[in-house]
Amino acid sequence: MQESQHEAQVLASLRDFFIAKDGVELEAAAGSLPVDLKAAVPAVSDWESVEFDFNRFFVGPRVLAAPPYASVYLSPEPQVMGEAALDARRVYEALGLQSPFDAQLPDDHLSLELDALRIMQGVLSHTPSEPLKALRDCFVHEHLNAWVPLFARRVRSVAPEHTVIRFMADAVERCVESVAESKGRF
Repeated sequence: MQESQHEAQVLASLRDFFIAKDGVELEAAAGSLPVDLKAAVPAVSDWESVEFDFNRFFVGPRVLAAPPYASVYLSPEPQVMGEAALDARRVYEALGLQSPFDAQLPDDHLSLELDALRIMQGVLSHTPSEPLKALRDCFVHEHLNAWVPLFARRVRSVAPEHTVIRFMADAVERCVESVAESKGRF
């Protein structure tokens, strides 16, 4: 598998995992990782119990253990729908995208941001564009790299019952680091 295809598959799998609605979708997202990563996914015997842990961390209804929103980590006062959400929306608009969850999910949700990155990487792998490369680099270095490590650290510090959640949070962090390190590749 080509490096760009591998990266696109990783980004899509992580996107799908962090937006999953239930244990079935969580299992499908983890199962859609490329073979090399899928082999490292911790074994899960009960995806419904993972769903419970997932909701505790990322969905609610109670206070989230590790909110998947950039604003929580980038705002002076942790909040949802802060300036980071507006920044993410401006990136999507520059790409001609709009959230399919408009008015239902803040624009700075991890899954939406991973999808925007996947789209930018895909376009750049086929069509070099300096303006798009600059947008991608800014999005990765100034935005994703500023909050995803904090998010992953929060997941690790709260210690999810199911190690698959920690594994996927770590995978997001490694993926963002990898894209950041590949600056100038396209």
